[in-house]
Amino acid sequence: MDLKTPKLAIAIAALTLMLGVSYYFIEYRTFGSPRLSRALTAEFSYLERFFQDEPEESLTSMATSTSIVKVPIIIYHSVRPYIPGESVMQDRFDITPELFEQQLIYIRDHGYTTISPDALVLDIKAGTTTPTIKPVMLTFDDGWENQYKYAFPLLEKYHMTATFYVYTKPIDNNKLSYLSWDQLREMDAAGMTIGSHTLTHPLLKRLATADIQNEIVMSKKIIEGELKKPVFHFAQPFGYSSSEIEKIIMNAGYRTARGTYRGVYHSDADIFNLQGYFVSDTFGEFVYILNRR
Repeated sequence: MDLKTPKLAIAIAALTLMLGVSYYFIEYRTFGSPRLSRALTAEFSYLERFFQDEPEESLTSMATSTSIVKVPIIIYHSVRPYIPGESVMQDRFDITPELFEQQLIYIRDHGYTTISPDALVLDIKAGTTTPTIKPVMLTFDDGWENQYKYAFPLLEKYHMTATFYVYTKPIDNNKLSYLSWDQLREMDAAGMTIGSHTLTHPLLKRLATADIQNEIVMSKKIIEGELKKPVFHFAQPFGYSSSEIEKIIMNAGYRTARGTYRGVYHSDADIFNLQGYFVSDTFGEFVYILNRR
């Protein structure tokens, strides 16, 4: 997905300096406060929201694809108890464990089945999904430790699976409230899918080609080294993609990549820029996404 509107271009330019400062702190691991960690989440979420607000792709625009399937992909960031006093932006992409459990119960009680990206690939190749399964893919970005503490136990409780896209630089840095490699290995062993979200979560648009390749290729190698298994799935930081980035992802050996462009339909043509929806605090919106036509 290339930048399509002046609004997006202006937003990216305005946030570049602010994000650069955040990445400096990550590089030298000087965040010592949960409040600063939440502020970083807010900055990420702010830019991602601009991409999510782009017009939704229609079936008509996918007419040239040979294979189209409907699989809602839900995008989570943090699952944790509400923190009084935080800003709307900080709270925007966080949901409580209670709401997450309510969503899982809805999935169970209405005949949906959570699937992995590998299963989605098979569906796309076949050009159809099994109607009785009603597939949905749950995904988590960034690698926040609260995903392990609050979301993972609930996924196990309801015998469901999810995909966790992590960027590798802050893993094992508990000062930043990120996951550890031991936690990721435990989730992997329990049937969760672990994917890459680059090394440092940069806006890839702002990098030279060699640096884009390094972020995409080396993060894959690091995760594979820690998990002792291949890693086939990727999520673009901030949801930004382009034909160049998608080619690099494919050549690196990934099978899929997920952006943040809105939509529930996926095809062989966008396997490296899958659409999804950010979760919100509104349960009705979650239900609407699952039941999209």
